[in-house]
Amino acid sequence: METYSHGFFTWALAKHGVKAGRAAGIAGAVGASFPDLPSIAGAAYYIGPAYLRDGWSSMDTEELLQAIYFSGPFGGTGSILHSAVPVVALLVLYRLLKLGHRDRRKILLWFLIGWFGHTLADFLTHVDDVRPLFWPLSDWTWASPVSYYNSAYYGRQFLLVNHGLMLLTIVALLIARLRRGGASVNEAP
Repeated sequence: METYSHGFFTWALAKHGVKAGRAAGIAGAVGASFPDLPSIAGAAYYIGPAYLRDGWSSMDTEELLQAIYFSGPFGGTGSILHSAVPVVALLVLYRLLKLGHRDRRKILLWFLIGWFGHTLADFLTHVDDVRPLFWPLSDWTWASPVSYYNSAYYGRQFLLVNHGLMLLTIVALLIARLRRGGASVNEAP
């Protein structure tokens, strides 16, 4: 999924779904975006200087994407952050150390939930750019039958459903807000 989709859905779930609060919603969105930070840094590292030096025409897209996501200086970090191993270990530690007592606004918990949700969603929506789910313990990968972008694997349909759900969520939240605002106006003397 796109980074903004991960962040949006985690924010909506934390803040409005389970009503964990504004801070939890923001932390969830940040956690859901966290695994893509190495890719964003890699894109800036490779694309910025190359574009300024040569323009778009000199870039080989496949080599560029390989460098950004896998082989470049940020690829290993991206693999770690897209693995379920570190985030599940941190969630287990959160529970074992009973950090919920200290994390009253559930900021750390929702950061970790967002991170784990990103890993799971990418596992289910990546076909030809998969990362090992249990890295560094295993190099095993699975190619999903559905891609979030590749039209040969339902990418267009996924895009429509994904963005349609985002739009429906926004509309539902706006309607709920208008109803709350309308109710308080009607109750005023």
